[in-house]
Amino acid sequence: MGLLVMTRIRRCLNASRICGLLLWSCFTYGVVMVVITFRIERKDSNLVARNRRAFRWICIGFRLLASCVSSFSYVTWVGQFTNSYLRAFFILRLLGFLICSAIILVLQFWFSEELLQLVNRFLELFRRLRILTNSQTNGFGGSHELTLMSMKLISLFFAFLAFHFKFSPMALLTMLCDFYTSVGTGMIMHLCFIGYLSIGVLYKDLNNYVDCQLRAQLTSLNEGDVGDNPQPSLEAISNLDKCLSLYEDIHQVSRRFQRLFDLPLFITLAQSLSGMAMILYFSILQRKYIFKLWGLVIKLLIDVILLTMSVHSAVSGSRLVKRLSLENFYVTESTKHHQKLELFLGRLHRQELRVCPLGLFEVSNELTLYFLSAMVTYLTFLVQCRMQLPQI
Repeated sequence: MGLLVMTRIRRCLNASRICGLLLWSCFTYGVVMVVITFRIERKDSNLVARNRRAFRWICIGFRLLASCVSSFSYVTWVGQFTNSYLRAFFILRLLGFLICSAIILVLQFWFSEELLQLVNRFLELFRRLRILTNSQTNGFGGSHELTLMSMKLISLFFAFLAFHFKFSPMALLTMLCDFYTSVGTGMIMHLCFIGYLSIGVLYKDLNNYVDCQLRAQLTSLNEGDVGDNPQPSLEAISNLDKCLSLYEDIHQVSRRFQRLFDLPLFITLAQSLSGMAMILYFSILQRKYIFKLWGLVIKLLIDVILLTMSVHSAVSGSRLVKRLSLENFYVTESTKHHQKLELFLGRLHRQELRVCPLGLFEVSNELTLYFLSAMVTYLTFLVQCRMQLPQI
């Protein structure tokens, strides 16, 4: 009895299962923020994304209303400042919010069907991979993904702490519109984080299968063993075909994802980095050493770091494919096996994943280090300005 209870507890505490629950929480957050307009349901024990047209129009109308009310209240608030630099900073911040809101509206209005197809393709790839690997666990990723998803959930939760809640009707309406306009625009970065993390999980699970199970199966392709027991040979060839097909489909899905989110990713990165610079400028030069402001800077920084880490996992998984293919090339002397891998390796040079928004820079861990260095320099400059100019 005790052993049965411990087994059930281990299943509940499985990192993959917990990560799946966190992923579902992020999906619910996206629905609440009127960004995700589809629903996920089960059909024949498989997860499928379904469109909700009425809810989509409600989301579009609400975001338009929230953007208008928020813009009016924001401009009124900015008018209280006499410093022209602060005014310019906050106006640029408002423009960033409105641009991100416009991108969300465009994605919801013109690309809703394409987004729905993309989500279903992701679900299909995870389903095919689970069937190939005979995995019995329902979840998402492992301990690494669990750590990233936990940090992301903390970041999402902190957004609620940055707002002052007032209970007069007009103040509540203004606060609600400001919340959906400013916080909702960060959903683009969250969607990119989930997308690239999913690509990384697909590559990681498939690479693990190829490195361990498929390699053992390919040893049965030696021509001397085929006549004795042809069944392992047929199974190995079939699994090899499935793996190559999955690699090709993951590449196609990642290309479709990048094509949709290339421009939004660039804008949301620029919005986050400029937002950190503006908040630091306002906090230091105005001596507003408030936890919520500095916490917001940390939140934006964590979001950028989590995004680069998810991109790094996807890019690393893509680059690992070539090494595994070369290692498995000489496992057997089968000519059919060599022909398949030669064709696959010939396509790999143009299928390696690279995340370069608008071709301007490559999103990577090195980019985060450069940015941190720039932020430290900028922070030092602001502190020196504050010390030399007591009255600004």
